[in-house]
Amino acid sequence: MKAATFNGCKVYNLSSGKTMPDWLSNAKKRALAKDEEYRKRLELIQDFEMSTSSQCIRMTKDGEHIIVTGTYPPLVRCYTTSDMAMKFQRGMTCDIIAMETLSDDFGKLVFLQSDRTLNFHAPYGTHYSVRVPKFGRDLLYNWNNCDLLVSASGDEIYRLNLEYGQFKEPFNLSFSGCNKMHQNPMHQLLAFGGTGGVCEFWDPRTRKAVSRITASEAPVGGVTSSSTVADITEVKFDSDGLTLGLGTADGKCLFYDIRSQKPVHVKEHQYGLPIVNITYHNASRHIITTDKKLVKIWERDEPNMGKIMTNIEAPADINDMLVVSDQRGQSGLIMMAGEQSRVMTYFVPQLGPAPRWCSFLESLTEELEETAGQNAFEDFKFLTMKEVEEIGATGLLGTPMLKGYMHGFFMEMKLYSKLRAVSKPFEYEEHRKKKIQDKIDAKRQSRIAAVKRLPKVNSALAQKMMKRDGAVLRDDEPEDAPNNKKNEAMIDPRFAKLFEKEEFQQDEDAEDFKLRNPTRSSVDRNGKRRRRDGDDSEDDMGDLYSGANTAELLYARDDDARKAQRVEKSTVALADRMRKKAESSDNTRTKLVKTAGEGLVREISYMPRGDKGTVKSDGDKSERRGKGGKNSSSRIASDGGMDGGRS
Repeated sequence: MKAATFNGCKVYNLSSGKTMPDWLSNAKKRALAKDEEYRKRLELIQDFEMSTSSQCIRMTKDGEHIIVTGTYPPLVRCYTTSDMAMKFQRGMTCDIIAMETLSDDFGKLVFLQSDRTLNFHAPYGTHYSVRVPKFGRDLLYNWNNCDLLVSASGDEIYRLNLEYGQFKEPFNLSFSGCNKMHQNPMHQLLAFGGTGGVCEFWDPRTRKAVSRITASEAPVGGVTSSSTVADITEVKFDSDGLTLGLGTADGKCLFYDIRSQKPVHVKEHQYGLPIVNITYHNASRHIITTDKKLVKIWERDEPNMGKIMTNIEAPADINDMLVVSDQRGQSGLIMMAGEQSRVMTYFVPQLGPAPRWCSFLESLTEELEETAGQNAFEDFKFLTMKEVEEIGATGLLGTPMLKGYMHGFFMEMKLYSKLRAVSKPFEYEEHRKKKIQDKIDAKRQSRIAAVKRLPKVNSALAQKMMKRDGAVLRDDEPEDAPNNKKNEAMIDPRFAKLFEKEEFQQDEDAEDFKLRNPTRSSVDRNGKRRRRDGDDSEDDMGDLYSGANTAELLYARDDDARKAQRVEKSTVALADRMRKKAESSDNTRTKLVKTAGEGLVREISYMPRGDKGTVKSDGDKSERRGKGGKNSSSRIASDGGMDGGRS
């Protein structure tokens, strides 16, 4: 038994397992006991199949018998639900097109055959046969006046009264070729649907047409579909007497209120195949629509009208569908006759309970649910050549114990476990210690502790990713800064193990790493810039734009670092910066003067371009300057003495 889930609704396939023929030998039967699929089979009804395919499936009104017709050869089989076995089988002269039950049990049956014959059956077998003028398409029995209606390829509906045993005047339709018929269970209104998408309604009391609906003129999705004319293949009234469902040959189901010409809802099957059955499941307030390939179960009430509960895709084309009922009403057991030997049976617990005669299904479905199939390689371990060398199994190369496959080898899991235990005897202890440490670390995270900004593994890579996304780590930043939370979210959770497992640690001394990261030569492993010898005396701005740091800033375009340097420079007084510059310069022309009331000032002298002489002493400077002597000198004072210097 297989189980499938769609939209959270489980569907159990009760006809997917293997069956055991009666003529099978005892040795073969004992051998099947080891077959996993055969042991998990569930045969709901014994011999619930036909030779080639099944055409029609019906259930008697008392709910005690299921009647199935099929081919080839043409057969009729009756099954008793209480015994879950076949009651009788009868052969027919030709294929069966449609069938009807004329009593509450299997005692009176009528079959419409492909040779225009109506074949009546009694408990003892064939009772009588009569032929209709044209090839029939459907049967309908009117329980009120005992009229048997036969739709044919012409424009007439033949009426055979079973009480008097004679034909009555036929109904003349406005179209030719009636495919389906149905009678309203409340007020006995007859509906005939056929070619051209036309459905006519007749009153059996007056024997006249009272209304007409053209399904091809119904708006589908807000657009009138009059350009595409599809035949009606299914007609079904609901038990409330007001709802009518029409199924078309192009896979559309139109539902009407018989008081209106416009459909209330339109359900479309994507396969575009003819609709073969429409069933109203009033117990769960769902509608079941069936085409040749698919069964759709969807809600019929607002506000979720049209919402799919589940779909059942059959392995073969579907010819007919039946929802099994018992004394309690409709159940969740669905049977389908199709183009395969076995009658397809499905159980949907969400649709309804199991019938009383197979109530064990509700307890067995969970126990016998088929798990995923076993993998053919689950008993083997795939190893690369490096892993073979690690466990010391190179001596097994070329033997059946190591089976070559693609870029490695397959080894039995038992043998692999033994070799690994010998090569790494303390691996379990290390694994156990690591698990204990992980649990301790997990408990520590719940305590109040300093937030780790960078992981222990691949910290440089993590810092690079954070800087690339716009995050800057600063040592003076508090632990609870909002920037830290941002850094934690920058690492994709799919690659979190890259910063957790030590086997993913990057080797920065490897040649491949250096070739791919040439700019890392100026940065140490802690992420700090390496200083050259003799650069300690430079100021911060000079260090920022010197050597490799200039290239680093040009390529990395670290705007945040530049802003930090500007802010740091602005906090240093101008006098301190000038004193530091004067001490580091060998040949300076800047003179620092300390005057009372003026503070520290700087005197800058400018040499004219035409002056080629050499300044020898301070006394000669004023004589050799010429016109640009005293007038070209300027004084720049600090914040405290600038006004005093100018006065």
